[in-house]
Amino acid sequence: MSRASQYLVAAILSITGFGCGEDSQRTASSDAAVDSAGVDILRISDVHTLDLPRFETTLVYSTAADLELATVAGAVFLQDSSLVVADRQAHEISYIDRDGRVRARAGQEGEGPGEYDFIERIGVGADGTVFVYDRSLRRFTFLDSRGEVTGVQRLERGSGSGAAVPLIRMESGEILAALETRPILPPGLQRGPVFLVHGDASGEIVDTLAEWAGKERQVSRDGTVWNPVAFGATAVFAGRGLYLLLGTTDSLDLTLYRGLDPVTRIRGGYTARTVTAEEKEEWTRRYLGMFPEEVQPNWRQRLSQSTVREAYPAYGAISVDADGRIWIGDYPGIADQQRRWTVLEPDGSPVGFLSLPVLRPSWMEETVAVTSAPHELLDVAHGRIAVLRRGEFDEEFIEVYEVELGR
Repeated sequence: MSRASQYLVAAILSITGFGCGEDSQRTASSDAAVDSAGVDILRISDVHTLDLPRFETTLVYSTAADLELATVAGAVFLQDSSLVVADRQAHEISYIDRDGRVRARAGQEGEGPGEYDFIERIGVGADGTVFVYDRSLRRFTFLDSRGEVTGVQRLERGSGSGAAVPLIRMESGEILAALETRPILPPGLQRGPVFLVHGDASGEIVDTLAEWAGKERQVSRDGTVWNPVAFGATAVFAGRGLYLLLGTTDSLDLTLYRGLDPVTRIRGGYTARTVTAEEKEEWTRRYLGMFPEEVQPNWRQRLSQSTVREAYPAYGAISVDADGRIWIGDYPGIADQQRRWTVLEPDGSPVGFLSLPVLRPSWMEETVAVTSAPHELLDVAHGRIAVLRRGEFDEEFIEVYEVELGR
């Protein structure tokens, strides 16, 4: 069996839980197991029932006064705790020192070196190199600590359409990405697939490692219209350095990879929270409020032909930090101002929790893609957290906090 095939088998076992040796290889804890592929499996009935310490945070600085940001596509910490911020609308990369001062800016709109059309993601590779991925150009741009371009690389997706999000780039130059295709779906409640794909050092997709159910959508009778599903389940993913995290919000079901290898899977249920009639109406009001008044009746009719979930999803957001810790963010209630984040070690051991101000996407329910689902936790590294905020006039800014997570 080829190496790629071996990784594919391991990934499938970690996702489906069909590893034949799982029961015979249980550890002393009734909540932990190891499957036949060597993947740690931790069962948690409900993260909120865990007796965990609360992490305290200290604000270091805010960009609100000194840096004008339009649409933040992401931000990452460098080794010296300075922050690199990607602004999608401004086509710009900003470098902020550890004390919050802007020390460099780079980038502009275009297709040449150091130019961007649609910044999907900014990340840090396993070797510490900063990369910016442009979804429109299907191109990585690699930057040094001063914002100078050190190289470019295209991501070849092969045939078909879809949106790809690179999650990690290994020292070898290989990448793992989440790829959502655009299949033709039959009428009714549907979910297109999201794939974890492996690209070689040239950027060519060479293998598919796993598959998840994507975002819930209500497809019209003629198959031409995709309507949003209120409080619908979806696929989620995150990556940092050599670690990536994937799952769906149907239940507490997440898989952590280290490079090509799945290493930990979190399994569990959750205490379902009912969506009240008042919350459904408020969701509808906010959704319709995104559109001009003259088209709101049409959208209200579309929503009446769609679906509203009776319970909130199991969780709302995930992240993985520089040390491979797993961050699970609650699905906030429609009126909640804070989101609880539960932190687990890479092996699934619970560490603690904290609360951060919720960032609600300005576009409430994206019916087409799952690749652009922003949340407030931009990056966690070197004892710092970068948090995305939005002000009363929809201006965006970043707050950086110090936090002691321990080991």
